[in-house]
Amino acid sequence: MSGFETRFRAEDDADQIRAAFYGFVGAHAADVDGDAHISTEIDTQGPKLRVRLWSAEAMDAFLRGLYAAAERPDRRACYE
Repeated sequence: MSGFETRFRAEDDADQIRAAFYGFVGAHAADVDGDAHISTEIDTQGPKLRVRLWSAEAMDAFLRGLYAAAERPDRRACYE
């Protein structure tokens, strides 16, 4: 699978993230040029919500829509 992904910790609002993901993919259905997935992963640090989108531009637009610029977390940091 190709694309760009980010993970959200369990403390993040999973329902808001899911709603934003499905709304974003639905609104950009004509522009989709690859994979778009959302899933839950569980590892030694607990559950995480993983979002994968088809391009860096799509991921950036998704995150801009999810968070106001001042509140947006640094997604370059990995949650490993």
